[in-house]
Amino acid sequence: MNPLQAKVKALDQQILDGDILGAVDTFFHPDVETQEGNAEDVLHGKAAKKKHLQTFFEDIAQVNGIHLHSYAVGDDVTMSEFTFDLTRTDGIHLLWNEVLRRRWQDGLVISERYYTAS
Repeated sequence: MNPLQAKVKALDQQILDGDILGAVDTFFHPDVETQEGNAEDVLHGKAAKKKHLQTFFEDIAQVNGIHLHSYAVGDDVTMSEFTFDLTRTDGIHLLWNEVLRRRWQDGLVISERYYTAS
């Protein structure tokens, strides 16, 4: 197993364990850029990413399941395909599939982009 494959497997396992904020602390570069949706939805820096996630999780009442379907490793890029099954505090059920494309620099995620489908 090459070093990048080991890192993505450890990062994905931390997500599967429900420790998403801890995964950000461990694996993300301080200057990471995260993009959801279109080009206007870019977060700059680890602190902004963590704040965004904390705000999102404040509205989650229950994690029903997180499933990793597959992952791929290239030259300083990885992709992980997940299904997230969550229930919000207002009772709304969230179920979506997501591919997380990550670019790595010096052993840390420097760029992450979400490709999501419900």
